[in-house]
Amino acid sequence: MIPEPALIGAIAETVRVYGPRRVPLDVVLSAAAKVDHSAAVSVHWRRRVLTAITFLAAEGVIDLPKTRTDRRADPPLPAYVTRRGAPSGQAEKPAPIVWHADLGWAALADERGEWSTAERSCLALVNSWLPRRRGVVVPIRERSLEITGDDKALENWLFGPLFRPGRLTLDLLECEQCWPPVNRRILGDSDTWLLVENYTTYVSLSRRAAELGFDGQIIWGSGNQVRTRLRALAACGERPLECWYFGDVDAGGFRIARTAWQCVRDLGFEELRPAKGLYSLAIEYGQRRPSGRTLRMSAATAAWVQEWLDESLGDVCLAVARSGERVVQENVGVEVLAATALSDWFNDR
Repeated sequence: MIPEPALIGAIAETVRVYGPRRVPLDVVLSAAAKVDHSAAVSVHWRRRVLTAITFLAAEGVIDLPKTRTDRRADPPLPAYVTRRGAPSGQAEKPAPIVWHADLGWAALADERGEWSTAERSCLALVNSWLPRRRGVVVPIRERSLEITGDDKALENWLFGPLFRPGRLTLDLLECEQCWPPVNRRILGDSDTWLLVENYTTYVSLSRRAAELGFDGQIIWGSGNQVRTRLRALAACGERPLECWYFGDVDAGGFRIARTAWQCVRDLGFEELRPAKGLYSLAIEYGQRRPSGRTLRMSAATAAWVQEWLDESLGDVCLAVARSGERVVQENVGVEVLAATALSDWFNDR
């Protein structure tokens, strides 16, 4: 697996600024997740982190324990990493970069020490690529793969500090945004969004919403692909005044919900709130069934669910998710929805 600059930079920066030299694995994972919020749902997440850690060890940035490993999931990861100290009397300095003329703004900020390790790593890769421009515009993921070795890296930076006015642009990188189509039902102009994890429930909710006079949008979140749908809408200049979410009640469903919540925050939208009434309907009418999956909920995700849903509803939903069972949102189907009003969807029941 190819080391990913964004993950390497985020982990390296955290190791550098962390107080003790020994950095626990949970801190490393949290640092990596901040630059790639797909961590909650990525099948190969631990392998990608392991690749980044191994790269940093090979580069002499960190040391790995010989025996202490975390085996809660595959592949095993070191239980901690240890920052290598600089020789006595020497400050750790990043390698100098001869900046391309088109990155003069990056050079000035670099002189002032304004870039994080992750940002500087990304800019260094762009700097190395710029002389190889060929005047051919390609989709952003193709360009990202060429520049960074990671097809999603540039998308992760696109709505962040590196692409602020006067900095990186798609024109400079000779690429264009390329988002999948967003399935949605626009029922009015109130700028209220309801994101729905699964397609079947999206259809049923859309039809009932139209009958009830809902004047916002019902949007299919496309499961694990919810970030691409939200970014596609943001790229078109759309912003909700209210943003709600409804998904499955299980470990995977809440990981997706948390991914959507974090993406909404990163995009600067209004806070993503749970459609508590719909979640309550799922619990009330749904049957708990074995999930048939090996996904486990992390302590961080469980704490987030408790806060997001509030105490009583959070307790019930967490009991389902932690048991290895699930209540799918399709339990809130046509017949259940027929007896509801819009107020039943969003408010506590």
